[in-house]
Amino acid sequence: MAATRTTVLGIAAVACGASLLAAPPAQAHSQATGTPLAVSSVNDTTRTGGEPAKIAHRASKFKTRARCTWFFVSDHTSAGTRRVDGSCKGYSWIYVQSNRGWKSGWRAGRVVAGVTVPRGHKIRYSWHKTQRYETAHLFKHKT
Repeated sequence: MAATRTTVLGIAAVACGASLLAAPPAQAHSQATGTPLAVSSVNDTTRTGGEPAKIAHRASKFKTRARCTWFFVSDHTSAGTRRVDGSCKGYSWIYVQSNRGWKSGWRAGRVVAGVTVPRGHKIRYSWHKTQRYETAHLFKHKT
C-alpha cells in the first residue's frame, strides 16, 4: 500500500464550477464510468481526513474503507475517483459543479469514475465517495 500512496492518478478534462455551493442531490445517482483515470508519477499533496475543504488548484486524497483504498483527485480541468487497492464491493463515485452552473450528476464505476467538463468551464466543486450512501468528500477550487 505504501507504493500505492506514492502513485498519483490524473485525468484529462476541461473543468468548470458553479457560483453557489450546494450539496449534490442524493437521488441523482447514475452508473457510468466517465473518463478513465491514468496513472502518473506527479508529486501531489495528500490531504488528511477531518480537515475543512481547502481552495486548491489540484487536490488529492487517499481514503481507506472496508479493506480497500480509493484515490480522489480534482483540478480545474478534471476530477476522478479510483479504487487503487483491495477487492471490496464499493464503487467509485464522482459529482462535479462548474463555475458556469453545469452539473455532472453522480457518476459511478466499479473501479473508476471520472468527469470531463464542457469547454470553457472550470471545476468549482467536486464531491468524491466510495459508496452510494456515504457523505462525500468535497474539494473546492478558485475559478
